[in-house]
Amino acid sequence: MIESVTVYVDEAAVVHNTKLLRKTLNPNTKIISVIKANGYGLGMVQLALLSEKMNIDILAVLDVAQAIELREGGVTAPILLMGATLVSNFELLIKYDLIQVLIDYDYAQKLSDFGLEHDEVVKTHLKVNTGLNRLGMRDYDEIEATYNLPGIEVQGIYSHFVEAQAYEVDAVEFSKAQISEFKSVLKRLEEQGINPGLTHMQNSPSVLHFGDLGFDAVRCGMVMFGLFHPSQKAYADQEGYKDVVRLESRIAMIRNIRKGEFVGYGRSFYADRDIRLATISAGYCDGVMKQLSLNGGGVYINGTWCPILGDIAMSQFMVDVTHVACEPEDVVMIFGGPQQTIYDYIAITRQSINELVSHLRYNIPRVYENKIFD
Repeated sequence: MIESVTVYVDEAAVVHNTKLLRKTLNPNTKIISVIKANGYGLGMVQLALLSEKMNIDILAVLDVAQAIELREGGVTAPILLMGATLVSNFELLIKYDLIQVLIDYDYAQKLSDFGLEHDEVVKTHLKVNTGLNRLGMRDYDEIEATYNLPGIEVQGIYSHFVEAQAYEVDAVEFSKAQISEFKSVLKRLEEQGINPGLTHMQNSPSVLHFGDLGFDAVRCGMVMFGLFHPSQKAYADQEGYKDVVRLESRIAMIRNIRKGEFVGYGRSFYADRDIRLATISAGYCDGVMKQLSLNGGGVYINGTWCPILGDIAMSQFMVDVTHVACEPEDVVMIFGGPQQTIYDYIAITRQSINELVSHLRYNIPRVYENKIFD
């Protein structure tokens, strides 16, 4: 069956990257596979099931809705929720056996009250704010008090880097200050005879930057899925990490337009010559953002670069194929091929790598190639 837009995922490359990651880590360091935002655009359920086959220890998603989708998809591994769950949905934490992040002390108290009221013990990890100022506790007394709350079990504690992918002196010093602050919290807990549980702070960029810092686990998604900040791409290539994702579409139709005609909404392109024009069945609802056309980008058809003409619409855009032998339903490589990598693409669109993959439409078919597991 031919789909108008398809995301291709190289399963063998994911497995390869995960093996490289394990070699970077201490033998006993656990891996928490972060598969939020539909698995960085690669398909959350598919990646979760693959992670289980690779013996990943814990999965991490944003919210309870994503976790339920995983459970209903057959995923049995522990699941950490990294975002807040509404009080009205606390019962789902028990029903689906989930681990809830504690975002502040008031939130921890509400979850404690729920546990007591329902005679349950809710599994949790406590988040420490070391400078990102998004979620988490910073007051040590509140952190210590949280461990003593009834109705919840604090199974782990973690923090989050602000800019571990940055190598400027001030950025590195900020990262080191975050590490020091988190370690200070752990030391004070241990001095009070409190077992902090599973400790984790590192994400993919910090593992590439600092190696294994000695916490119990790392939270990685990007490095496993072949997604790197531009500042770390050269190092990732040197270490042997592989790209994983490719986005393709198809030609819907081809027409000839004459000199003096326009293309696209707002008459955004004026033809100064006769042109053979192909309409492509993808648009910004699929992750092909307007910046690609605004910044002079294009796609590859049968190995040849074809510039985008006019504005990219919600589900379609047009390219110049005057110089290309092609026909309807031919493959259009948007990014991920050797001629236009995902990094070439974001250099044109000026997006971050995470922004790009999170815009890949949820219900685009994901096809896993080079399968390792049945």
